[in-house]
Amino acid sequence: MFTIKGEVSKKNLIREIEKAIKSDELGAFIGAGLSIPAGFCSWKELLREPAEEIGLDVEKESDLVNLAQYYSNSKKRTSIDDLIKGQFSQLVKPTENHKLLSQLPISTFWTTNYDKLIEKALENNMKKPYVKTKDEQLRGTNHNFDAIVYKLHGDVENPEDAVITRSDYEEFGYNKRKLFREVLEGDLLTKTFLFLGFSFEDPNFNYVIGRLRVLLDEKNTRKHYCIMKKVQNTVENSEYKKAKQELQIEDLNRYGIFTCLVNDYNEITEILSILVDRYRRKTIFISGSADNYGDFSDEEGKIFLHTLSMRLSEKGYHIINGYGRGVGEYLLSGVAEYCLINGKNILDYLTVMPFPQSNISHIDIGKLYKENRKQMIEKCGIAIFVFGNKNGKIANGVLEEFSISKEKGLVCLPIGYTEGAAKEIFESLSSNDNSEAVIIANEKVDGDISSTAENIIKAVNLMNKEDN
Repeated sequence: MFTIKGEVSKKNLIREIEKAIKSDELGAFIGAGLSIPAGFCSWKELLREPAEEIGLDVEKESDLVNLAQYYSNSKKRTSIDDLIKGQFSQLVKPTENHKLLSQLPISTFWTTNYDKLIEKALENNMKKPYVKTKDEQLRGTNHNFDAIVYKLHGDVENPEDAVITRSDYEEFGYNKRKLFREVLEGDLLTKTFLFLGFSFEDPNFNYVIGRLRVLLDEKNTRKHYCIMKKVQNTVENSEYKKAKQELQIEDLNRYGIFTCLVNDYNEITEILSILVDRYRRKTIFISGSADNYGDFSDEEGKIFLHTLSMRLSEKGYHIINGYGRGVGEYLLSGVAEYCLINGKNILDYLTVMPFPQSNISHIDIGKLYKENRKQMIEKCGIAIFVFGNKNGKIANGVLEEFSISKEKGLVCLPIGYTEGAAKEIFESLSSNDNSEAVIIANEKVDGDISSTAENIIKAVNLMNKEDN
């Protein structure tokens, strides 16, 4: 089948973005197309009524920058400011795509949008964004923030500084945003960008990528990726539009930008969901408590937990644990030993969120525990359940963590042979839940703790394979 130069398959796109995530080099560039499902309009729709006011038809105009300038000339700049304020001040919730982006380890966002959807999504995901719209903000420290949001064309809060008219574009890089182009150039050189909802028709952006191509030549430009909706046969003049789209894809490839074509915009959500799921699966929640270790002796149970956490650390997984009695300290010892031997930072491999054991302020301790569990679990992609007994009974806390894990979409691996709540969870699984990974994880090798723990590692690795 004929392949367009510069086109990349969905599978290859996901693989390349995963590589960027692993190397902590993923950036996102967001255009207006990502905000339309939230209720905001496209640039064309924004200027539809203003065009009518000055006697023009937006459908006949191909240069919207000039159209905005004509309107500004006729009605004064404040009319443009009111237009932006009126449209983009709406209180709307971030879309599913914004939410998914906020869950990925992206520390750099660029956008030409005036709305605040990506900032809201980050905040809703307990991340602190630093929004930069002017040069003076570039000098601020970035250390106290989880992500920087660069607004190339300004923000709804200051519409008078927004870039929309021909004059605004002419002044860009010489007035309020002299350094923005340089910062964008630097990010395009050091990060792999995923472009979403962006048309590549913006003069400022095209100036930057054109300059980089000339300075570095095509062979040395960094690879970036965009997702674009494929022209459908049902569209008017589809053959012409298909040919134009193919030419655009080939042209973008000159700048190191590879395009993934999708049949429907819902596929963007599907792709982002896969990326989030695979990223989260690198973080493992281990649930358990133990007054006794079932068929294991006390010594064997402790060594089993120590070995399991140490082997997970060796494979690069991050463990989150609530420091349950009889479990937490031995998981900690395994991770600590790995980090000590290999000169690693333990914070990169372990997050411990102990439950308060006293209630001095007399708050609702049950509610506090539940919130603690949710915060631990929602960052993970896999949950391992071990032991789960307390005062000679099934540990209800472990059962609750299983319920939350299922609700949050985690892949659950109850280790049935450890008895307690883990066994009860294992026995409750349906045949659909009893996947190959669950079966492998529950293969106990009698008398061989190392091999027993290794089977759990095999199961976790299986769930992190590209095709799973």
